[in-house]
Amino acid sequence: MTDRYRVYLKVFKVLKEMTSLSHPGHLLTLAMMIAGIVVGRHAQLSRISGETAAEAKDKSIEMRLRRWVKNKHLDTEAIYMPFARHLLAALAHQPLLLVMDASQIGRGCMALMVSVVYKKRALPLAWLVYKGKKGHTTAQRHIEALQKVQPLIPANASVILLGDAEYDTTAMLQWLTEHTTWEYVLRTSPQIHVQDGETGQAIGDYPLEKGHIFECRLVGFTQQATVSVNLIGWWGLRYEKPIYLITSLTARYLACQYYRRRFSIETFFSDQKSRGFHIQKSHLSDPARLGRLLLAACLAYLWVIAQGLLVIAKQQTGWIDRTDRQDKSLFRLGLDWIHHALKRHLDFDPLFYLQFGGSSAHVR
Repeated sequence: MTDRYRVYLKVFKVLKEMTSLSHPGHLLTLAMMIAGIVVGRHAQLSRISGETAAEAKDKSIEMRLRRWVKNKHLDTEAIYMPFARHLLAALAHQPLLLVMDASQIGRGCMALMVSVVYKKRALPLAWLVYKGKKGHTTAQRHIEALQKVQPLIPANASVILLGDAEYDTTAMLQWLTEHTTWEYVLRTSPQIHVQDGETGQAIGDYPLEKGHIFECRLVGFTQQATVSVNLIGWWGLRYEKPIYLITSLTARYLACQYYRRRFSIETFFSDQKSRGFHIQKSHLSDPARLGRLLLAACLAYLWVIAQGLLVIAKQQTGWIDRTDRQDKSLFRLGLDWIHHALKRHLDFDPLFYLQFGGSSAHVR
């Protein structure tokens, strides 16, 4: 049995237990895609086809993969929902840090991701793919992405939403206030005006020295002042310019600590791109098809992260990293371990959720 076939069979077995895909052919193809992405370290369909465990020609396999991503009847949200629920349930004993960001994938498309932060990595929960270039999109898209995640949140879990200045729109702030109990910490622009009592001024006009933090409670956001927020100006010693935040939190230092973790989303995109699966090199240009490709890539990502956690738990990092310290990220540990295991014919089971030794992960 070849390494590719071993991986494919293991992935197929786990997917069969966890997904709602009833069509055996669709499930087989998804297993092929996930195994091909991880083994080949590439999310381009032509590259995946060369890493699959089928007797057909690579071109025939590639056409099968293309038919799969073209299939309008595949409900990516329904397929991915059990995995997202497992992630949130495993992490819900502490505040769930949700982070939003967008990045370019495929040809002329953007992926808007909502993820949960864990150990300097952003684990994907839901996404929207749309035609466009890097830059701000509409508040309605931001809300739509969050609405996909909202029903997945465990009861009584506390949630803190993190985002950069693209997400500081009045419409989204109103939606958060009216439809959720979530807290938020969002970056904002120093050019935006706020209303502090009877006084209105640009955020950047507040006096702030390097190494200091200021806070203004319940200021009216924008000149219309339709939403009240807490404003924080934060100029860390390591930063060339100050950072301005709007938040529902009243503890300014805690808000700044949370915002620092927003940058975890950038590790997700780099793992999906240059450091991992190179999804930006996909030739797909249709948003719906790219969304289905993202389903396979996100499941592959969860597997690699879960494998990295297991390597640490079993104290096996010395086989693939330095023996005196851990230099590699969770993603790199997981990916390198899978290839290490295949090379040495070691047995392993793919994991798509946080688990140690057969029980749900107790995360810290």
